[in-house]
Amino acid sequence: MNWILIIGIITAMYMAFNIAANDIGNSMGTAVGSGALTMRKALMLGALFEFLGALFLGSTVIKTVGSGIVPIEFMTGLGAFIITVSAGIWITITILKKIPISGSDAIVSSVIGYGLVYAGFNHLQWTTIGYIMASWVFSPLIGLASGYLAYYVLKRGYLNKIENNIGAKDRSEKLFSYFQIGSSSFAALGVGAIDIAAATGVLYVTVGPTLGFSIKFLGAIALVLGILIAGNRITGTIGRRITELVPTRGFSAQISAGSITILFASMGLPISPTQTLVGSVIGVGMARGTATVKLDVIKHIATTWIITIPACIAISGSLYYIITALI
Repeated sequence: MNWILIIGIITAMYMAFNIAANDIGNSMGTAVGSGALTMRKALMLGALFEFLGALFLGSTVIKTVGSGIVPIEFMTGLGAFIITVSAGIWITITILKKIPISGSDAIVSSVIGYGLVYAGFNHLQWTTIGYIMASWVFSPLIGLASGYLAYYVLKRGYLNKIENNIGAKDRSEKLFSYFQIGSSSFAALGVGAIDIAAATGVLYVTVGPTLGFSIKFLGAIALVLGILIAGNRITGTIGRRITELVPTRGFSAQISAGSITILFASMGLPISPTQTLVGSVIGVGMARGTATVKLDVIKHIATTWIITIPACIAISGSLYYIITALI
């Protein structure tokens, strides 16, 4: 095992640690925000289901990230190192600032940055890049629409009928707190599939499936560590700062976002679980009334999403020139 591969594995685990800490809020943030789970229990449950999603649902997305953007003949061990370090640096910065960015945006942008300087513009697979970027735009919009619809139907079909019955409302929220634990666990499976691809996809395709499974397993372990050690920072942002959540609202947002994430993951598209869930949470807030949505928080998050793409392209391209000049 050469030194580039060893460093590549370490950086993939570093990336997995960071992306899991950032993305755990996408599956467990609403459960914490609504009070269905304590932070500690949410992180433990999320770690378990992200681990399972990473191992058993991530293969299709790994192929897209690893060889669907830059042809596999241009993907080297050094390139995998540069890409994962670039995305990991950016995610570390945003975690420290408690801003829930998209790890998939960061890794895809880093792949593009590396591909531009190493393979050249003409060798990038722009059709696949176009599909991925389109999914970044549409997934939060679909999340918003589905979150709005899910809570609107629940509200009009049931909650409004018990609005003046405090006891019935309390019992309903208690019941939905259990439903929300299930929906959050379901969502964590899809988040794990996306996260493992973002963390290990480029390294996986450079070493082949035999050693690749070991790398995927180590990446899944790093996902768990990232969630347990640093996952509380972003989970609070999604769960509490965008709109006020109770179990019925949290369930509506989570089941919508989780379904969309798993659907896109099965298609091999590394969408952003963060953007999808934030869209769903906004949709639920809008179903209650736009005054309940904290627009300043949304603006801050959206600005960082937009900055992520050029920032990671620039970091990745610059690192390539710096490292190749040194070696």
